[in-house]
Amino acid sequence: MFSNLQNLSLFLSGLALVLGIFCLWQIFGLNRLRKTFFMGSRGADLEEVIKILQQQSREQENHQAVLGQAIKHLQNDLSFSFQKMGVVRFNPFDDGGGNFSFCLALLDAHDSGIVLTSMYGREQNRIYTKKIENGGSDLKLTAEERQAVEQATSQNKIE
Repeated sequence: MFSNLQNLSLFLSGLALVLGIFCLWQIFGLNRLRKTFFMGSRGADLEEVIKILQQQSREQENHQAVLGQAIKHLQNDLSFSFQKMGVVRFNPFDDGGGNFSFCLALLDAHDSGIVLTSMYGREQNRIYTKKIENGGSDLKLTAEERQAVEQATSQNKIE
């Protein structure tokens, strides 16, 4: 029985020695990690890195909000630029010639703008403009001008 206790004692002593060495190895590894992540002089200070990343994230969010407002402003401004176009070529005179005359409708997203009419003749060329508001005009439109405005208003606005 004494030999069994002696063997058990040797076994437990060896096991304790192995566990002690393993614990020391883990402690040294943990210290190495601590120095790497938490000591500012030898490695990156993890807490400081996290603070810097949080600050950069806040700055990016603010920058994104500013850009979002700028995009909304630009979209609003763009709605008042010419986005739709209609062109009709025609011959206003019965005495021959070609379709050198035209009506050009230039409209914004609100179907407002101008219709430009150029009437080409052998002796002269005349150019007229008429204001378009919400797809219509205060002045009487010719058939060609109405057709150009209808072409333009039937288009989808640019987005």
